[in-house]
Amino acid sequence: MPNRPHILTDLRNPATTVVTLVAGNGYGKSTHLVALSTDPGHLYIRLSDADPDPISIARVIARALPSHLGNQLPYELSRSTVTERAAAAALRHDLNLHAPLTLLLDDAETLNNDGRRFFTNLLPQLSGIRWIVASTTPEDFPTRTLRLRNVPTQLITDRELALSTDEMRNMGLTDAQMELTQGWPAAVSLITLGDDPRVVAQELLLTVPDTIIPSLRRASLLPTWRTLDPVNTALNLTEGWLATALSYGVPCTRLDNDAWVPHPIVREELRLQLRVLPSEYASAQQAIAGALETHQPMAAVEAYLASGAGTEARALLERMLPTLRSAEQLSAALPLFQRASPEPGSPLHVAYAQACFEAGALVRGLSMAEQALGAGADPASTHALIGQFRYRTGNYELAVQHLQAAITSSTQAPPYALLAQLSLVYAQHAQQLTGDAAREYAQKADEAAYTVLATGDLTEELGSAMVLARVARTLACAVLGARQAGRESARLAREAAEVLTPSLDVLTALHQLARYWADDGDLDTAAELLALAVSMDTAQRDTALQVAVTRARLYLRHGDADSCAHYATQAAAIAEELHHQPALREALILLAATSVLPVGDATSIRLQRLRDRLGHERDVHTALAYLDQTFLNPNRRVTGSRLALPLELRALLLVAALRSQTLDITLSSELDFLYRRLGAGVINSYGQLLKVAIPPLLPGMNHRQTLEVAILRPMPEIRVNGTALDLQPVLVLPMIILAQRGELAISAAQDVYAPDYRGKPEQNHYKLKTAFKAATGHTAPLGSERGSLTLSGWHVRSDLNALSECPFQDLLRLYRAPVYARHDPTPALTDLRDEARRILAQRLAQWSRVDPDAAEAARVELCTRDPLLISLSRPAGALAP
Repeated sequence: MPNRPHILTDLRNPATTVVTLVAGNGYGKSTHLVALSTDPGHLYIRLSDADPDPISIARVIARALPSHLGNQLPYELSRSTVTERAAAAALRHDLNLHAPLTLLLDDAETLNNDGRRFFTNLLPQLSGIRWIVASTTPEDFPTRTLRLRNVPTQLITDRELALSTDEMRNMGLTDAQMELTQGWPAAVSLITLGDDPRVVAQELLLTVPDTIIPSLRRASLLPTWRTLDPVNTALNLTEGWLATALSYGVPCTRLDNDAWVPHPIVREELRLQLRVLPSEYASAQQAIAGALETHQPMAAVEAYLASGAGTEARALLERMLPTLRSAEQLSAALPLFQRASPEPGSPLHVAYAQACFEAGALVRGLSMAEQALGAGADPASTHALIGQFRYRTGNYELAVQHLQAAITSSTQAPPYALLAQLSLVYAQHAQQLTGDAAREYAQKADEAAYTVLATGDLTEELGSAMVLARVARTLACAVLGARQAGRESARLAREAAEVLTPSLDVLTALHQLARYWADDGDLDTAAELLALAVSMDTAQRDTALQVAVTRARLYLRHGDADSCAHYATQAAAIAEELHHQPALREALILLAATSVLPVGDATSIRLQRLRDRLGHERDVHTALAYLDQTFLNPNRRVTGSRLALPLELRALLLVAALRSQTLDITLSSELDFLYRRLGAGVINSYGQLLKVAIPPLLPGMNHRQTLEVAILRPMPEIRVNGTALDLQPVLVLPMIILAQRGELAISAAQDVYAPDYRGKPEQNHYKLKTAFKAATGHTAPLGSERGSLTLSGWHVRSDLNALSECPFQDLLRLYRAPVYARHDPTPALTDLRDEARRILAQRLAQWSRVDPDAAEAARVELCTRDPLLISLSRPAGALAP
């Protein structure tokens, strides 16, 4: 047993009158009491040396007390007619005579009710006497009663007595050994001596009465032991088996008043003893299964399988199928499906295929589903499942075929869920196409969606179908150029999706809506939808793919080409892994766009790599050639129509053309088409990245003014509607304060400017209004009230605000320096800097709980950029770098 001074320190605390050590055997209770017995004024008393009656207990204590002429207890005990009351009075006298004393009572579990009552009456009447009591359960000593009498008490359980991870590591234990022993000191000590820790459990069980050993063996099949558990009756456990086991020191950790978790070494030893009795083991497992069928069916299936009752297990699994709806539930049931070995073509076999798919075994799941279809499985449900597989891996044409077959085979009229899924597949397929083919699929999507939406049924059962149908209509309207109708459908879809129970359909809808609103120019709504989707996210690789694609799109619409390229690269890798061709194509198209934003030394290399990966697709090959011509080699000749290019790259090439060409009828027509098909956000993002002013009078281009401020850097950058705003230096500070507060009055000048500022704030207000008027073409873009500026009605985006919600990896990208680092501090500027540091320190603390190494590396780098972060972000106890 290692030296454990912190335990002894707690036990020596004079502020506590009664300390109880409660744990099973082998936790060092007696060891600690014996160690304390060498302290002056500490008396070790083993209650198991006495009979449990009060007189016998008094005799044991009397023998331990120091000799003294004033002792009364020996005399009282020598009388043949001694009473409990007289013995207690004499004991009280002698203890007070020798105070201060600490009595170390071991084996308190041997007390009976009379013994516990004896101590209950004795302790509150003493002064200067401490008691440290070791027992196997809290009920062995009257601690609760003493607390009611205001006696200071402390409880130390097996959780505190167990060795910590650091202690075990210092003793040389491996991670596997630490997991096995759970800090049980007796088992740890055996390991350090090179012995098998199970020997502790074997020897401990030899001290337990033979009458309860069979019950303990059967109970080993239960992860938690309870006195009042219906399973106890099914297992035919002896009455009082748990109380007896605890009183004999079988180590268990208490969860609540009637729930105990046996130590894994003891439980495994009992289970091994049961396994050598095959018939008893099988009957016990079947008894558990029968008791758990109603409330814990998955545990019941596992018990049936363990007993060898495969038929019963498969029957129960099949009855459970209607409740196994989510990906998490199916993945959790996968081991049971594997062990149950369902017949090909059975409903269980189809569910097994879906569970494989949800767990990431895509090829195996698809193969099993097709095998089930060939073996005569229900065609409607199996075709629907294969259609979902094909959709989630991006094979829209085969998804359409199987979903149509499922609808044809369905006995439900009409099958709304299948129609909604089909409408979304049509819509997403239309997005991949151009010309008449795109319009054809968009119209099919709209028709299928309308069939679902015409029901007007908003029940939870049809909620997901309604949302998918609205999303399909949104995408179809975009393809058909009906932008306003698409926005209304997107708004209704969002309202419905936000209140539905999380599911794969809802997750898909949120991602599609986030991309739509980003393309439409409402980046705030898009970011909110993405955050909601991420909060619902599952561990599936295809949902990880959706997150990566959506993030890439949103960053590009924000004008952040670097972050877009990062997530597009991530998306491309996952898409290749999943063989998801549409997602791979979209990711590579985004990489093609960002490769020239801006043009650099590696641009031609990036374009060549993209040719190698997507050159077999003629439209992309042609688009890459146009990008090369536009941004690198203007004299290059390119054949092929621009109208056949991917629309994303058509938009980029169009905005690039506006850098040097006057807007004519041809360019205006193309711009109008791309606005209606893709959205204002697409056009504006490329205008921002290429520093091109988009013609403001294009029909349909009227939208809210957008102000973007990047202030976490030495010199802020300010953009109005995607165009950099060139302000006089004296105007930059009031501008960023206005952006953060939303309004700014002349009366706040003393906060905004330094105390020694000699300029005129009212002139700066006027100059800001003039600059914004020129940038927007509006008469009063910052409000018409004298002496006050307002951003009411503006979309305002700030890197300081983004600091609170961005992925952890983006903290380094955003926080380049303290707010407006070049400017001398003013009260308002100091507040902004402190706020940014507070947010950053908070985010670093969150990151450190997820990935400590990455967070620490980021912290060190950020502290070099802003040394004042050190005091806020340094871990407790760490030295400053």
